[in-house]
Amino acid sequence: MNDGRLIAVLRAAHMTHLIDFMVMMPLGAHFIAAFGAKPADLGRLVFAYTASAGLSGVIVSAVIDRFDRGRVLRVVYAAFLLSLVVTAFASSLDALVVARVVAGITGGVLSALIQSVVAEVIPPAQRASAIGRVMSGHALSAVIGVPAGLWVAAAFGWQGPFIAVLAIASAVLVGLGRHMPSMPARRAASDVAAGISLRNVLAGRALAGLGLTFLVTASCYAVIAYIAPYWIKNVGISEARLPWVYLLAGAVSFFTTPHSGRMADRHGRFPVFAVTTVLSVGGILLATHAPALALPGALVVSSLFFVTVYARWVPTVAILAELPPPPVRGAFMMLNGVITQLGMGAGAMFSGALIAIGADGRLSGFGTVGVVAALLSLFAIALAARVSRHP
Repeated sequence: MNDGRLIAVLRAAHMTHLIDFMVMMPLGAHFIAAFGAKPADLGRLVFAYTASAGLSGVIVSAVIDRFDRGRVLRVVYAAFLLSLVVTAFASSLDALVVARVVAGITGGVLSALIQSVVAEVIPPAQRASAIGRVMSGHALSAVIGVPAGLWVAAAFGWQGPFIAVLAIASAVLVGLGRHMPSMPARRAASDVAAGISLRNVLAGRALAGLGLTFLVTASCYAVIAYIAPYWIKNVGISEARLPWVYLLAGAVSFFTTPHSGRMADRHGRFPVFAVTTVLSVGGILLATHAPALALPGALVVSSLFFVTVYARWVPTVAILAELPPPPVRGAFMMLNGVITQLGMGAGAMFSGALIAIGADGRLSGFGTVGVVAALLSLFAIALAARVSRHP
């Protein structure tokens, strides 16, 4: 098995399904024009995805460790391609909502599947570095998904980004078929008889690990959910230049995220998590309190925010992957994916409850969101210290 090629394919799979999720948010204006959608309808699209993602994660967690995980990943990714087809050819708003339900069913388990595969095939000493390389796909999705998606949509309509992702994902599926190793089921009846059940595992540090995931995710997406309108209306970045903000931040994160993983392998998961989280607090506060800025200043501040919040995710996943025993690792990572979805939704709903939009379109309350997100991040450091402590 060529670990380098496998990691590259897994990174591409991670990137493509994240593009599908991330590109929906900036396409709101296109859906309003095409279907007469209202703001509440846009929320319905997001909810359709996250609700089905959470439900599918819970269901799959009950059975994932009884099957060949590599085969399951290929099947789920093939279903993801089908969701892209259904989305791209949706002819009404209701059809698009149904398509996002299908997309959520696959998206709800893909990240967790990919992370659990890395945890299985890569030795612990190199695991954080491998996770960092795979998760740099998140940065690539920011580089490709948001700016390129906006450009493609402007040229070919809102369907264009999904058709483009479908073309890329088709090649990725071929790569998964070639490079994914056989991964026999890890959990058998003997494990259950020996008391190795997910319920028992969650009674220990792993339960606190899920709490860590929630804090890290909610504090991040409370800011991300409204950062685009804040940068346009409050900071003064034109909508035409906004893709460049994402482009630079994603490009820098593509290089810094794997470095975070290498540092976690070299210096320990918790120390790197603590350092990157403290840095992310600075990025959060700067991004949510930014005054009117020229484009160069906005690029610096936004890059600091995205680079640091992506960097802290790598040691987080590395910490979590080592909590459950192998027979239930896949199930645990599935549930962790569900908590991720809940954290994203909770963060976005929290910021939505605090933020008000004035007659001039400017946002108020975003600074308060930043302060709360920063406090949650600091609390996450204390929780990570407990989770990382050996029993």
